Amino acid sequence: MLAAERRSRILASAQRDGAVRVSQLVGELGVSHVTIRRDLEALIHEGVLERVRGGAMLRPDAPDLPSGDQHPHTLGVLIPAAYYFRHVVDGIRSVVESVGGDTRLLLSNYDRAQEPKLVEELIGGGCSGLLLAPSVGGDDLGALDYLDDVPVPSVLIERSAPGGELGRLSTVRSAHERGVASAMRHLRDLGHTRVALVSRGESQSAGYVRRGWAEAMARYGMDTGVPNISGEHLGTGPAWQPGGPATVLAEITASGVTALLCHGDEDALVLLQHARSHGVSIPGDLSLIAYDDELARLADPPLTAVAPDKEQVGIVAARLLLDLIGYDDGWTPLHIQVEPRLHLRQTTAAPSHG
Repeated sequence: MLAAERRSRILASAQRDGAVRVSQLVGELGVSHVTIRRDLEALIHEGVLERVRGGAMLRPDAPDLPSGDQHPHTLGVLIPAAYYFRHVVDGIRSVVESVGGDTRLLLSNYDRAQEPKLVEELIGGGCSGLLLAPSVGGDDLGALDYLDDVPVPSVLIERSAPGGELGRLSTVRSAHERGVASAMRHLRDLGHTRVALVSRGESQSAGYVRRGWAEAMARYGMDTGVPNISGEHLGTGPAWQPGGPATVLAEITASGVTALLCHGDEDALVLLQHARSHGVSIPGDLSLIAYDDELARLADPPLTAVAPDKEQVGIVAARLLLDLIGYDDGWTPLHIQVEPRLHLRQTTAAPSHG
């Protein structure tokens, strides 16, 4: 049960009986004494309950309470303008709506200079907590310093605070490295030892995919002398640079690669179509795995793909934030990873040659 749900039921009991006891609530809600005492402290802090021995009573001057079993909050959500996050938002909304809350969404469009202003706008709009996917890389030390003074709890989604140091922000993200490792193990089990990577993005997630690929090659004893093709040479925008797909195909063919992991369904589809038009058989000549699984199953043939569980990331992040609201000063930050799934389809097979 979410903290917001527990507190709604505590308030309902207080409205009905005038007071609540810790021992009574432990039995009714099935949680520990510590959890109930935290909930009571939050409601006392909000001015709706007053502490008494063994529990709390409803304050005579308590503000108007929400009806029914709802204790609503408005969660502010700041994400880039990218299709990846629409399922994350679906997960967030499902949790918020289940407790009678509301969601306010702003798009950053990967504009780092704009993001602090958008955070201020969400806070000024009365948001009780923030779910944020800022435009930050792994080594951008100080890039999130503007969040240090945010007066409401905040959780990073599909991001980690840069620098790897202790901090006050909790995080929920896909375990991209583990998803990549599963894809690489599948290819290794098929007999592939030369697996190239195409990843044109420059987000933190792209960095996790690249790291997972490099670590998996070392773990599974794969050949390291294979292309690692990034957006530095191909461009990072939605459209490929002229001749980009042909350049990729020529490079992996010349290097004796037998399998390719492509970060992003759209890029994987571009390469699939280009390979087919140039007589390269998939998976006969080249096995292909997409990372994302947004469009992969619609390809011809359907692409084997790693699928981050984006909606679950949103669900877990929203639940965590609702629990943090009211306890921001004393809550130990949590870092949660949600495992992707590997969906085997028709674009991977044993290599036809060494």
